[in-house]
Amino acid sequence: MSGAGATPAAPEKTARPGGEPPILRIAGLGKSLGGRQILSGIDLEMARGETVAIVGPSGAGKTTLLRCVNFLTPYDEGRIYLGDELIGYRENGGQLRPAHDAVVARQRRRTGMVFQRFALFPHRNVLGNLIEGPVHVLGLPREAAEARAREALREVGLEGKIDAFPDELSGGQQQRVGIARALCMQPELLLFDEATSALDPELVGEVLAVMRRLSEERRTMLVVTHELKFAREAADRMVFMENGRVVADLPTRTFFEAPPTPRIEAFLRAGGHS
Repeated sequence: MSGAGATPAAPEKTARPGGEPPILRIAGLGKSLGGRQILSGIDLEMARGETVAIVGPSGAGKTTLLRCVNFLTPYDEGRIYLGDELIGYRENGGQLRPAHDAVVARQRRRTGMVFQRFALFPHRNVLGNLIEGPVHVLGLPREAAEARAREALREVGLEGKIDAFPDELSGGQQQRVGIARALCMQPELLLFDEATSALDPELVGEVLAVMRRLSEERRTMLVVTHELKFAREAADRMVFMENGRVVADLPTRTFFEAPPTPRIEAFLRAGGHS
């Protein structure tokens, strides 16, 4: 882990083709839980192929924001669009009504979530974990699902672990299987919720290396992380959240080299833990 200034900023990645509509658009997003405002007035857009890192102190609402994007947590205010599609709701006479469960399930398949704690099925081997979604959710033939699983394992460097069970893998390997599982669904948007926070320090690097490679391949990634060195190297943009709001949304180099507020400067000096 590294604080601000520990390494020079990585070169800017190749610019995206212009003119494409955003793959993700969040407007005026709000969410309350138990009478407490968790998110308020969130506005955010992402282009296809972009990696956006979300950072900020604990309790800022970062995980809740990710969960709203794939509607694991319904939001109360505003709108979220994936492409042109309103997520979780339908408009009726200017009013929002909950979308049907089948619609929400289909929408959720457009995103892939990588959780903090892997969430693998312990009674299934790696192959079984990877083909579950493609076979039972997407309806792929088993042979096609297995081919997709092998390709995903190749991408995360675990081709030799296809028959292993989760308890035979290290935490880093389990999280790489979690990433491969998300890739098997071929989502339009990958969501990472502190993907390294449950790992021993010596295992963090192998997971970040996979995430960095996916970013270089121009996968569209929204990443909640406290790994500032990784964010500095891999992200196109940095979003700083605090108290349920977006405080800053800046190009990565600007965020690290010219922090816009004393609060963000202090956060960077503390290595992302203030």
